[in-house]
Amino acid sequence: MEALRQILEVNSGNITIQLPKPFPYQQVEVIVLPVEEKPMVNREDVWKSINEFSEELRRSGRTFSDSVELIREGRGE
Repeated sequence: MEALRQILEVNSGNITIQLPKPFPYQQVEVIVLPVEEKPMVNREDVWKSINEFSEELRRSGRTFSDSVELIREGRGE
């Protein structure tokens, strides 16, 4: 089975799907789902948060692998 996924713009209530050539099937099932718009992520805020976490980890004297082990212990793993 071959699957095709596209995100298309709706124009006057219509969409046009261009199938690859050759497309060996005579019937297809079309499922239309709305695309949820994702809020824009401010990369500076993301990096600021990562840097703050890294600094906090550095000040604690722990390493990332130490912290992962603590999480696993807390989960009983």
